[in-house]
Amino acid sequence: MRAALLLAHAVHATTQGCLEWSAINATWFGDEQEGPAQPYCLHGRCLVALAGCAVWWRTVSDDVIPPIPELTIPLPDDDSRGACRGPTRRTGHLGIADDDYFGRCTTPDKIFDNGGGFEILQARRHAPPSIDCGDRRRLKARWEALLATLTDEDYALVEAATTRPIRNVSAAFVNKASACEFAGFLSSSRLFVHALNGEGLHALRAVLAERLRDLRLAKYASGPVLDEWFENGVLVRPYTNDQDVYDLLKIVAGEPAVPSPPYDWAERRITSVKNDPQGRAHVDSFASVVKVWLFDDVGEDAGPLHVVRGSHRHTLDRLAWEHARANGREALIEPSFRLTSNESDSGDAAAFVARCQRDAAPIVTQKPIVVVADTSLVHFRGAGRVGTVRRSRRLRGDNGGGLVRRNPFRLVDEE
Repeated sequence: MRAALLLAHAVHATTQGCLEWSAINATWFGDEQEGPAQPYCLHGRCLVALAGCAVWWRTVSDDVIPPIPELTIPLPDDDSRGACRGPTRRTGHLGIADDDYFGRCTTPDKIFDNGGGFEILQARRHAPPSIDCGDRRRLKARWEALLATLTDEDYALVEAATTRPIRNVSAAFVNKASACEFAGFLSSSRLFVHALNGEGLHALRAVLAERLRDLRLAKYASGPVLDEWFENGVLVRPYTNDQDVYDLLKIVAGEPAVPSPPYDWAERRITSVKNDPQGRAHVDSFASVVKVWLFDDVGEDAGPLHVVRGSHRHTLDRLAWEHARANGREALIEPSFRLTSNESDSGDAAAFVARCQRDAAPIVTQKPIVVVADTSLVHFRGAGRVGTVRRSRRLRGDNGGGLVRRNPFRLVDEE
């Protein structure tokens, strides 16, 4: 338990200490698309960005939440709320605690309760704050125990994907890493910013998370459905009741237990628009993320969910692409890596982009289905006919969109 608390603390350090209230000054925050800058003010006070932090407005499309995007900043005096604004630029509060306001942006003129359709303030520190991350020797020992699960084939894969001597990189990290750097590597943060990422450290982190995930899956389940999950990263089945969902979650969780039915579902209505940010093919994380959708009737013109089956596995081309994206500037702002035809991509990374563009397939249906997907695979919302509404149901609450996102760096016997 102590280790889990330390790791969570390290993740929070990404945005910790980036804002304060001021009755005199205000920071005009821009956004990731260089749109109009705007401050965030409330009751005669405004937020001011502190030195060492980048802070910006980020667009959240419908049905993105849950989960709360990782770089969301809690307000300085209220960890249950973040800052948001609607399309008319009216500012409001984003519910980030697991209560009735979770995922809602509440402004003076409207409540946005569709998992998005608004903007939020996000931040990233250029350097970690001065915090106590725990005992370095104990964190180092944990790091070494986790890496002992890697095989020679795993190391060879990382070397082939990054063209770096990864065992030397690993040795350089372990010899010089601080307690906070060990904790950051072993956190659930989608991007652990470190100088050695350019030498393959992020790729090593990705393969380690996959190895540990595979060991947990094999412990708690077996059979053809698990084999399909390993291979494809998505399961599509007829839906009759919540027992159908439960039976799938037990197999894909890699945990001794999962929440039992009945489940609390929130209806989502997604209107197809031009240039939907969720239309860009992307992965949610380097590590496994289990999300669940219920669809009743979705055609090609309604912007169906598209997936690239098998792209969740860290094959040579996926890992080369992951390595390239982790070292790009965009990763600092959006750690859910986007699939783009980057001129700097070559070799295996370019091959991965081409494979995903070729193999992306829509999930369409005329009958009720449940979709369970590991959204570390490449996926996106299809380009529907503008104005068409896609209806779905999602699990309500702070549950990661399916199963609660736990730290991926756990040994098989650690619950």
